[in-house]
Amino acid sequence: MEWFVIITGDRYDLEYLCKYFNSPELCIAQQEQDFILKSTDFNSLTGAKDVKNKASEILTLVNGAARLELGVRKPLSVAHVVKVKDDGTREVFLEFSDTLFIHESVTASVVGADGTVREIRQISLIPNWVAASQRDENVAKVLRLFGIGDRDWVNLYRIYEVVENDIEGISNIVKKGWATRKAIERFKHTANSPGAIGDESRHGKQTSKPPKDPMTLSEAKSLVETILHNWLRMKGKN
Repeated sequence: MEWFVIITGDRYDLEYLCKYFNSPELCIAQQEQDFILKSTDFNSLTGAKDVKNKASEILTLVNGAARLELGVRKPLSVAHVVKVKDDGTREVFLEFSDTLFIHESVTASVVGADGTVREIRQISLIPNWVAASQRDENVAKVLRLFGIGDRDWVNLYRIYEVVENDIEGISNIVKKGWATRKAIERFKHTANSPGAIGDESRHGKQTSKPPKDPMTLSEAKSLVETILHNWLRMKGKN
C-alpha cells in the first residue's frame, strides 16, 4: 500500500517546485494533469485523515519557504488523498480547496551574440529551508508563521523574536552583518508603540515616548525578511 496527495496551486509554482523536491523523503511531481506530493512520512500512516494532516503540515513549511523566496500570497493546499492498494487499484478521498494565483518569476534569460536565448535556472533555497525545518523547530516555527500569518507588525515581531532567541541576541545579528543595531531598535520601538502605529501596535498602552522617526511597515518587512534570509541560509548549511 502507498499513499500520495494531489495538491492544488498555481501551475507555475507547482512546476517550479517539481524541479527541486525530488527525493523519497519529499517529492512534488507532475502526474498527467495533476501535481502530487509524496513523502516517506506517509509510510507509517493508516488513515486518509492522518495522511491529509501530515501533508498539510508539510505544505505549511513549503508555503512559508515559497512565500519568502517566490513572494506567493496564497498557500498550496491538499486537493485529495489517494491510497494505492497492493493490487494497484486506487481509492480516492476527495477534498476541495482554493487555487494559487500569484507568482513571481525567478528565472533569467541570456541572449547570445547569435540571437539565441538561453534560460538560466536559479538555485532554489526552498528545499534546504524545508529540510532544515525537519531538524530544527525554530526554523519550522518561522516558516509556519511566515507562510500562514499576515506580515503585520505583530507577526513580523514574532518571527524576529524566534531568530533573535536562536542566534542568542541582537549583538550576534549585528556582528554577522544582517542588520544594524539602530535599525533593529527602531523596528522594535515602532512595533511596540501605539503612539506611532495605533491599533497595529503589539502593545495596547504607550509605555515610553513614541519614536521620533517611526519605521514604516514596508521597511519593517524588508528588515525582517533580510534577517530571515540570512538566518535561513545559515540554518540550511548546518
